[in-house]
Amino acid sequence: MIPSIFARQPLALRRTVIVLIVALIVMWFDSKNPEWFKPVRSISHAAMQPIYEFSLLPSYAEHWVRGSVQSKEALRRENVQLKSQLIHAQAKLQQQDYVLAQNARLQGILSTTKPDLFDLNLAQVIGTDTNLLKQIVVLNKGAQDGVQVGQTVIDENGILGQIINVYPNTSRLLLITDEQQSVAVTIKRTGQRAIVTGAGIPTSLRLNYVFKTSDVRIGDELVSSGLGGRIPAGYRVGRIARIKDTQADNFRSIEVSPAANFVDNAYVLILQDKIVHIDTQSSIPASR
Repeated sequence: MIPSIFARQPLALRRTVIVLIVALIVMWFDSKNPEWFKPVRSISHAAMQPIYEFSLLPSYAEHWVRGSVQSKEALRRENVQLKSQLIHAQAKLQQQDYVLAQNARLQGILSTTKPDLFDLNLAQVIGTDTNLLKQIVVLNKGAQDGVQVGQTVIDENGILGQIINVYPNTSRLLLITDEQQSVAVTIKRTGQRAIVTGAGIPTSLRLNYVFKTSDVRIGDELVSSGLGGRIPAGYRVGRIARIKDTQADNFRSIEVSPAANFVDNAYVLILQDKIVHIDTQSSIPASR
């Protein structure tokens, strides 16, 4: 008896050889008659469709992750761009607000005094004095602009001080907040006269020589009295902010809140006496 070729082969190998032989036979029949196996091919393709789709899942996941990352990056860039545009818009709005505020302030300055009493010389603060202990600022108007020593300077709220030095194109303004500066004032409510002196800081003044029996109240407005002829009368100096009685003397310790802006005074107004033009023709006697 002749032994079979599969007798000594492992079972798995035998099955594989059998499957290959069957597959070759089926392929030969399919090449001869394709129509016989068309339904089988259709069913096999339909059965393989889920496997195809499952095999594409990693590619789909990669595309989704890449698209998600790109979308997040695009959103981040768009967010940064929008923030930049917002910052620029806010900066422009701040500039516009600053210009509007400056225009309103200039209009307020120009309307603080009567043009029939003084010539109004608008000046800009361009610096401060090198001595930090002195309350002095530098203006961009000088002798060429008619500025003189002793002229009063105000802003839209009240008196700032007096010119102490004049140069060809600049001048130095001593503020009334300086400890060496004083202003004769009148309490607007009662008409009582007193002296306001500087405290050396831009946010406070002192009201001196007011007796404890005097009628003064917190909130009373102080205006220049014009005594001494140094500063014109009728301009705001400040308001009484705090009153304190001491036992050392008969006078009160009174703190005054300045009316003018001594912290951020970009533009000021120099009060100059009006120049009276004499009509010379009217003074010449008529010839006979």
